[in-house]
Amino acid sequence: MDASRADDRSFRRCVGWRPKGFGVYFGEQLNVSIGNVPLCLHIPEEELREKARLRYAQFLEDVPGGLPVFTNRSEPNSEHASGASANGQESAYTWQNAALRLSDAQVEFDGVRHEYGLDSLIRILLSVLLTRQRGFLLHAATVVNKGRAYIFAGRSGTGKSTVASLSPKDSVLTDEISLLKFVDDAWHAFGTPFWGEFRAKGANVHVPVAGVYFLSQASEDRVESLSARESLRAMLPNVLFFSREHEMTESLLSLASEFLGSLPCYRLFFRKDCRFWKVIAP
Repeated sequence: MDASRADDRSFRRCVGWRPKGFGVYFGEQLNVSIGNVPLCLHIPEEELREKARLRYAQFLEDVPGGLPVFTNRSEPNSEHASGASANGQESAYTWQNAALRLSDAQVEFDGVRHEYGLDSLIRILLSVLLTRQRGFLLHAATVVNKGRAYIFAGRSGTGKSTVASLSPKDSVLTDEISLLKFVDDAWHAFGTPFWGEFRAKGANVHVPVAGVYFLSQASEDRVESLSARESLRAMLPNVLFFSREHEMTESLLSLASEFLGSLPCYRLFFRKDCRFWKVIAP
């Protein structure tokens, strides 16, 4: 077990753990691991469970100690809210008509009507858990070239799916949401099941990061080095973060600064063809 898992033992109480009075969930568990964060999804609705099984097929893994996640035990208390609030040892997050409640022992997802709602709540959950493991989620495509991960960051419409479609076959870890985490004394990019237009399969692997590229479509291919301050300013709007808790916000800012300070960062000006790789990894 690596240090990040050892530091997060309070979230690893799933294997063999079953709450009294909820036997209906026993045969309805999906074990998934995303970014080496194991989750035990208990989904009573057969249709939703099968759609989740297909969506996370590459990430189904029996990892001991996953955090139990129970769906649709009750209706959420509020609708169309956003953000987060903390109450003692429990935190609550809401997304449209769905809600997430997180404690040290388990998570509850309420109001989940389809796989897209489930997927959104899992992203919110991971954004919270990863900060405790030196990791975070970023709106970015990740492409592997020669054993190194290249991160292409930007909001929707900047070209993440375009970069993915122009990259070598089977080299795309994700075209929408990248998972970045410090492991083995270096920052690594992990495959995720969170896809965009390109619909990358997202292999359940991780690769050391070579550099970060902020996208800008242009009439020529070139890169422009960015300072740490410029990189942080460009990256922060693309970080997935839902908490209003001061301590967690400070932790994320520290992680983002550490990440950018340890890697080369560039503005990538590119045309819509594969020749942009020549100015990145010739």
